[in-house]
Amino acid sequence: MPEKNLEYYLTKYQLYRIFPQHYIKHLQLDFYDKGQAICQQGEKLKYLFYFIEGQVKIVRRLFNGKEHILETQSRPTLIGDIELMSNQDSVSSVIALEPSLVIQLPLTNRDQFYQDPLFLYQIGRQLAQKLEQQNIISSTNISYSVKERLATHILANEVAGDFQLQPSVLSDAFGTSYRHLIRVIRELLDQEIIEKIAFKSYRIRKRQILTELTIKD
Repeated sequence: MPEKNLEYYLTKYQLYRIFPQHYIKHLQLDFYDKGQAICQQGEKLKYLFYFIEGQVKIVRRLFNGKEHILETQSRPTLIGDIELMSNQDSVSSVIALEPSLVIQLPLTNRDQFYQDPLFLYQIGRQLAQKLEQQNIISSTNISYSVKERLATHILANEVAGDFQLQPSVLSDAFGTSYRHLIRVIRELLDQEIIEKIAFKSYRIRKRQILTELTIKD
């Protein structure tokens, strides 16, 4: 459960820049446990979410019934902005991979949002940033090796040298096979660039070498 109140998180993540002042009183701080769906593909969106802490996976169910993991996310981001602006049901499911915190804005009066230029500007900025990120991810998956993508992912998500890996999720997000990703992880372990400290938990041992493996701008 959240250890701090809503105001603490609004200040910490500078969310006053995203949500205009007159919406603050409607915001809700909520907690999602591991495996719980923040939103489900095909369902009507009841909230605009701002994911702030934890880790989630974004999953798209395909026409053949299979599910494809579009990405995993551990950094703060808006959820539901595409659906709000296109006035459609959820285009994907967002599932908590670990206990996660979100701030929710009830979508009880969408017409009010559509007539608010400041709010629309902030939503537009967030969508533009997501589009840029998706372009980077797409080109990265084509242009770089799994090892380079894995090293970049590790350094982007480590905390004081420690990080977690979920190969079944990452292999889908990287567009590679589970077996190949496991081989790459094993190679980093054998070279003592990283070490395993617990189930799915690892620690960086040779940061300089790992940095040299990352994707360069």
